[in-house]
Amino acid sequence: MEFDPTYLACTIPAVMLYGIAKSGLGGSMALIAIPLMTIVMPLSQALAIILPILILSDLVAFYKFRKYYDSKTIKLLMIGGAAGVVIASFTYTYFSEELLKALIGVMGFGFTAHYFIFKRKKMVPLKRSIIKGSISSVVAGFASFCVHAGGTPTSIYLLPLRLKKEIYVGTRVIFFTFLNLVKLPFYANLSFLNVDTLKQSLLFFPASVLGILIGYQILKRVDEALFYNVIYSLILISSTRLIIDYAFKW
Repeated sequence: MEFDPTYLACTIPAVMLYGIAKSGLGGSMALIAIPLMTIVMPLSQALAIILPILILSDLVAFYKFRKYYDSKTIKLLMIGGAAGVVIASFTYTYFSEELLKALIGVMGFGFTAHYFIFKRKKMVPLKRSIIKGSISSVVAGFASFCVHAGGTPTSIYLLPLRLKKEIYVGTRVIFFTFLNLVKLPFYANLSFLNVDTLKQSLLFFPASVLGILIGYQILKRVDEALFYNVIYSLILISSTRLIIDYAFKW
């Protein structure tokens, strides 16, 4: 394998963003990771390289947050997430990357704009909802399969629950550990994975671990209110960017 500087400059930061996302910080910033990688490689190759890294990173993050999770929420998310992956595996070729990201951008923008305009000062936790949780997790599973972008749909359901920050992160970590393992056989069936992509996954994996450690240290030093405001802000910024990118393509 030979990598030019442009390839490394696009791939290493993208992998680090996914690592940071695993710590619960900047989850939606990882939305720019796949577009960054597609500058130097096809989408299917980017998806194949990232998936094993995500699974290995999940295991690292799972160890860090293994004591912090909401079991009832996880069960609901897992069912919907698995359904979303199955649906995506059969309909993957019908959706362009740009359209899917634009739809996620619209969801994220509406969700966070509503928060900042109406709910920011109330901080009242919402109760679990089977309907909202199911819809969000199905969309998360679908988006995760197609472009590794299930973080925003998941946050749309989890953030209003106002879980403690460690519980919020741990719940996400367990959900995506499960989701990425479910995706693995479907990726293999679609012939995304091969020996070369697996070698590249192993090569870039340390960058993801570094991202996890950076995010974990930041998480320990951020108070609850600031944590949620930062997450909402990142989702708003990244969602706006996705909408703008799609609009200018037309």
